[in-house]
Amino acid sequence: MALLGQTTILEAISAIILLFTAFYLIFKPLSVKDNWQIANLVTLGRDILLSLDFTGNLYNASFSEIALKNFIDKTSISKESIFLYILPEETFKDTIIVAANCTQDRIKRFSEWYGLLVINKRYINIFFIPTNLINMPEYFDVLLICGPIDLTNYNTNLLQYLSSGKGIIEIADFTNIDPTSQTIFGITISSTSQPNTDVYINIPSSITSDIYYPYKFFYNAPLLINSTYRDPSSGRFYGNFTFRNYIIPYEIDYQSRKVYFATNPIVSASERQSFILNGYNFFLSYLLSDSAISISFKKTYNFTSFRGNNNIALTDNNDQRIFLYEGTTTSKMPVAVLNSSKVAWIADFDRYNNATHDQKLALLSLILTVSGKKYYYSEAYNVYKIPYLDVENYDIYEVYKATLGITYPSG
Repeated sequence: MALLGQTTILEAISAIILLFTAFYLIFKPLSVKDNWQIANLVTLGRDILLSLDFTGNLYNASFSEIALKNFIDKTSISKESIFLYILPEETFKDTIIVAANCTQDRIKRFSEWYGLLVINKRYINIFFIPTNLINMPEYFDVLLICGPIDLTNYNTNLLQYLSSGKGIIEIADFTNIDPTSQTIFGITISSTSQPNTDVYINIPSSITSDIYYPYKFFYNAPLLINSTYRDPSSGRFYGNFTFRNYIIPYEIDYQSRKVYFATNPIVSASERQSFILNGYNFFLSYLLSDSAISISFKKTYNFTSFRGNNNIALTDNNDQRIFLYEGTTTSKMPVAVLNSSKVAWIADFDRYNNATHDQKLALLSLILTVSGKKYYYSEAYNVYKIPYLDVENYDIYEVYKATLGITYPSG
């Protein structure tokens, strides 16, 4: 009996030990490794983006380091030891570099047409630099080819270039098209011809259509028009606005903040005001202090013919790749074509050095569409990125992603 009692005591002690062990395992203190610095950075970054958005400063701060700094300097965040920036993505850049395989004269004209733009109140610089099709620089956003040119020998270069996410535009009149051009632009010579008519803007069936963005840009992006003369006695600036077959002189009166167009009767417009010239709708987007104006074209608009002798057909039957066409809605002769959102061809509207502002705007719409949207920058170590979707609609409905990068200076 004594042995039995000892066994019971031992079992009881073992049970108590096991019980305490179980309680310890169940209720032992948990050690959680908490990186409060990262959590603090992410929370702070979100607060900055929300504050910028709610105060109407996000768009400017996304495209201007100075605007971002000015905003931060007015807050308590300026006392924090942090490094931050905002990277805008998935929209056209402030600086677009176009590598042009064209003559020096043509490059000079392009630079005069698009040297500076204002869209959604931000300045867009477009630079044109000469290039060949063999050794193309890596830092440009669009390759512009002044043709016609046989691209057969450049097939590998062009395909590699497209795979990097950049775009190609060719301005050319074709009588025959080589296989590489057919593949890249998706066009061939038409077996039928039709008489020249007005040039119409094709209407996209959806936002997924290849032509959606050039259509959108044409009817919203303001085209800068420089004055050509200043009257020293009155201080007023004068120039010409050209579209279709019209050359309409205009006069800028900075005192009244109006632009007067020399039609019969005279038409005047103030900044941010619509006006009509010869039955077509326009909008005075900006009255700029450097003797220039910006005009937007509004629906519905059609050009006079500039197809020339191009008889072009698509290599497929997808007429949602046709940006501009002659003929009828059921029989379209392409004048400007896209092939995905990165490749475009347009007939040589400046073959006689007489391009009008509507034609210049058509090319600008293609440049904005196919230009590379990727920003290249050196990234600091251990940067925490916080994406934020934003919309601006001052001139054009622009959806972009503002990605805030934030870290401590020590990395």
